[in-house]
Amino acid sequence: MNIIILHGSPRKGGDSDTLANVFLEEMALHRAIEVKHFYLNEMNIGFCQGCLACARDEEHKCVQTDDMRLIYEAFRDAEIVIWATPMYWGYMTAQMKTALDRMEALVCADGWQNKIFVVFLTYHYHVTSTVGFFERVCPFFETELHIVTCRTMDERTELPIAVKDMPEKLEEVRELAKGLMID
Repeated sequence: MNIIILHGSPRKGGDSDTLANVFLEEMALHRAIEVKHFYLNEMNIGFCQGCLACARDEEHKCVQTDDMRLIYEAFRDAEIVIWATPMYWGYMTAQMKTALDRMEALVCADGWQNKIFVVFLTYHYHVTSTVGFFERVCPFFETELHIVTCRTMDERTELPIAVKDMPEKLEEVRELAKGLMID
């Protein structure tokens, strides 16, 4: 099974990465997986220019030649796409949003259909905007969607809580992975 992960956090190994790693560990227990990681903060990805050249081009290629081409190639072959990002100011990180904006080239080429999207969102206060984005877009592209949100702040004390210290959330992620075992 081919899986790609788009890591939206500028910090490797943070809470959103923890959720993704627990998911992958559980998947690997039950079947052979091939995983490609894309740490967006470390990649050279330009902003979408809104030129729609990808819509006019026969091959639906973006005119920009940057690291997004690596993601395009892996995305096409992926059965599961994991979007793992913390929320900053009530929305996904700028790194994740930039990569999503550049997905226009794949949308034009019907590259989103029949995929499983797993979205891991960590947040302190607000999560509904990014949840809403995926819920609006995925049905249009016949994409199976699974979202796990995780509030990483104690409501009473307003102190941070690490995902690794939330056994119920880690179990939710493991159960999701088990439920996605495809024969």
